[in-house]
Amino acid sequence: MFINNVNSAANIYTSGAVASTRYANSVSGTRNVQKNDALTLSHEAQSFKSMLQKLQDESEVRPEKVSEFEQKIASGNYNVAAENIAASILSSRF
Repeated sequence: MFINNVNSAANIYTSGAVASTRYANSVSGTRNVQKNDALTLSHEAQSFKSMLQKLQDESEVRPEKVSEFEQKIASGNYNVAAENIAASILSSRF
């Protein structure tokens, strides 16, 4: 294969004739705009968040229940059926 006028073809690309048309399709006057991410919670989500916070602030131990069972155990009135204990053990294990 024989190529003629390689230098004249190279001059076209370096002269700016092609360079000016290369960028003619770009949008002029644009700039990069950085947007920050934002999250807006719905009213239901805000309400749920409030309730969840109240639950998390509560203690896991309810002193009134503890004292109730302490009194029942101390007086001998706390009786639990063996079937209920067995069922609870089996349901938590399997």
